[in-house]
Amino acid sequence: MSFFGLGWSWGGFESLAVLVNLSDRKIRKAPDDGAIIRLQIGLEDVADLIQDLERGFAAAEAI
Repeated sequence: MSFFGLGWSWGGFESLAVLVNLSDRKIRKAPDDGAIIRLQIGLEDVADLIQDLERGFAAAEAI
Protein backbone atom coordinates (compact mmCIF):
# COMPACT_ATOMS: atom_id res chain seq x y z
CA MET A 1 0.00 0.00 0.00
CA SER A 2 1.30 3.46 -0.85
CA PHE A 3 0.76 6.23 1.68
CA PHE A 4 2.23 9.17 -0.25
CA GLY A 5 0.10 10.65 -3.00
CA LEU A 6 1.66 12.59 -5.87
CA GLY A 7 0.51 16.14 -6.37
CA TRP A 8 -0.24 19.40 -4.68
CA SER A 9 -2.24 19.85 -1.51
CA TRP A 10 -5.82 18.70 -1.82
CA GLY A 11 -6.80 20.47 1.40
CA GLY A 12 -6.82 17.21 3.33
CA PHE A 13 -4.52 15.52 5.81
CA GLU A 14 -2.88 12.97 3.49
CA SER A 15 0.88 12.83 2.93
CA LEU A 16 2.06 14.06 -0.46
CA ALA A 17 5.29 13.90 -2.47
CA VAL A 18 5.89 16.72 -4.96
CA LEU A 19 8.79 16.95 -7.41
CA VAL A 20 10.22 20.47 -7.15
CA ASN A 21 10.83 22.24 -10.43
CA LEU A 22 14.09 24.11 -9.90
CA SER A 23 13.24 26.67 -12.58
CA ASP A 24 10.13 27.73 -10.64
CA ARG A 25 11.88 28.35 -7.32
CA LYS A 26 14.96 30.11 -6.11
CA ILE A 27 16.92 27.57 -4.13
CA ARG A 28 20.12 28.74 -2.48
CA LYS A 29 21.97 25.51 -3.15
CA ALA A 30 20.56 23.11 -5.68
CA PRO A 31 21.88 19.54 -5.75
CA ASP A 32 24.53 18.69 -8.32
CA ASP A 33 22.62 15.61 -9.39
CA GLY A 34 19.23 14.11 -8.75
CA ALA A 35 15.96 15.79 -7.98
CA ILE A 36 14.42 17.61 -5.06
CA ILE A 37 11.26 16.07 -3.68
CA ARG A 38 9.10 18.05 -1.28
CA LEU A 39 7.34 15.89 1.30
CA GLN A 40 4.17 17.07 2.98
CA ILE A 41 3.59 14.82 5.97
CA GLY A 42 0.02 14.02 6.93
CA LEU A 43 -1.56 12.11 9.77
CA GLU A 44 -0.61 8.56 8.74
CA ASP A 45 1.41 6.33 11.06
CA VAL A 46 5.10 7.32 11.07
CA ALA A 47 6.32 3.73 10.62
CA ASP A 48 4.07 3.32 7.56
CA LEU A 49 5.42 6.54 6.01
CA ILE A 50 9.04 5.52 6.60
CA GLN A 51 8.41 2.10 5.06
CA ASP A 52 6.72 3.72 2.06
CA LEU A 53 9.67 6.09 1.54
CA GLU A 54 12.16 3.22 1.79
CA ARG A 55 10.25 1.28 -0.88
CA GLY A 56 10.12 4.34 -3.12
CA PHE A 57 13.83 5.11 -2.78
CA ALA A 58 14.72 1.46 -3.44
CA ALA A 59 12.57 1.49 -6.58
CA ALA A 60 14.22 4.74 -7.76
CA GLU A 61 17.71 3.28 -7.26
CA ALA A 62 16.75 0.26 -9.38
CA ILE A 63 16.03 2.48 -12.40
